[in-house]
Parts: sequence; C-alpha cells; structure tokens
Amino acid sequence: MMRSRRVLLGGFAVMPMLGALSAGLPGVAQAAGASGPAAAAFIKNSGEALVAIVNGPGSKAEKAEKLRTLVNQIVAVGKIGRFVLGRFVRVATPAQVTEYQKLFHELLSYNITTQIRAYQGLTFNVLGSSAGPEGEMVSTVISRPGQAPAHVQWVVQTIGGQLKIIDVVVEGTSLRVTERSDYASVIDDHGGQVSALLTAMHQQLARMRAG
Repeated sequence: MMRSRRVLLGGFAVMPMLGALSAGLPGVAQAAGASGPAAAAFIKNSGEALVAIVNGPGSKAEKAEKLRTLVNQIVAVGKIGRFVLGRFVRVATPAQVTEYQKLFHELLSYNITTQIRAYQGLTFNVLGSSAGPEGEMVSTVISRPGQAPAHVQWVVQTIGGQLKIIDVVVEGTSLRVTERSDYASVIDDHGGQVSALLTAMHQQLARMRAG
C-alpha cells in the first residue's frame, strides 16, 4: 500500500502552495533563469502567500481551491510525475501514461489540500540558495506549532520561461525519489504490471475523497 506522504504538505505545501498565483509574485515568474536570488525570492514570496492563505479567512473549500490553482501554476507536476514513474514509462501504454498523469495530479492536489487545518500557524524562513545538479536549491526552515522545525530545500528550475518547483528535499530526503521507489515497489510486486499501480492510485484517491 502506498503511503499518503503527509510530508508532501510539509514540503510541497509548505512552499509551493505559495498562496498566490505565480503571475502575482513580483518579478519572479518571468525570470529568464533560475538564478540563486530569483529562486530564493520565488520561494520567499510563495511561502508568504501560502501562509496568508492557510492562516487567513475563508472556508476550507475556498482555501483548497486557491491551493489547487497554485499547484498547477507553480509546481512542475507533469515533470515530477514522469520522474516518479521512471523506467516503467517504457512499458506503459500511452493510455496508461495518460491515466497515470491524471491520477498523479489529483493525488498531489489532495495531499496538499486535505490537511489545511494541520498547517495553521505555519511559519518559515529562507536561509539562502545554492546551485544543485538539477537546479537552484533554496534552503528553508519550516515551523509548525508543537513540532520541531524542519529543514526543507526546494529544487527550482526554469521551465517554459517560468520558475517551477521540481522537488522537495526534507531533512536530506528527496520526496520525488522516495515516491518513485514506492511506486516501483507496487509495480514490481505485481509482476511489472503498470495496471497494478493505477489500481493502487485509484484506491488511494478513493480513500482520500471519502475522508
């Protein structure tokens, strides 16, 4: 059974859910390249926007809708999804790849939006950025009431002329690498059948929708 990865909220939601449309982040979305200062500003502005949404007024449904919009605009969901599927993209049929990407997007959105209350009172600080093998790595410290601070790095690339988050590294662990390992285990445990992963994703999504 795949784990739901609450850390996604602490990670993907901590920053990406950068509560404000990427177009609304001053001078960041149009940056020509993921330079250190631009990437750090992107995460800082995004994080502040996220905090404003989570801690601000509005119903849970209204906040969830804003966060889903942000996911689509700020996170490179398609790129992450392809990475997570990994080598199995070569054995999956085109229809299976299409279904997988749709399910991956829906699961990410649910992971980010179904635990809004758990992230009220969240704060974070940007420590700096450094060049990584796949993009700029922006280091932050994220704090939530009653929990120890978490060190989180956001991997930022320029995709289609816009800064996008392609990975979240929590306490040294890459979320997309961990997710790829989990997904691969599901497929390997079922004789290399990608259909088994799709079934598991449908089941996980159904559980989330059921609350």
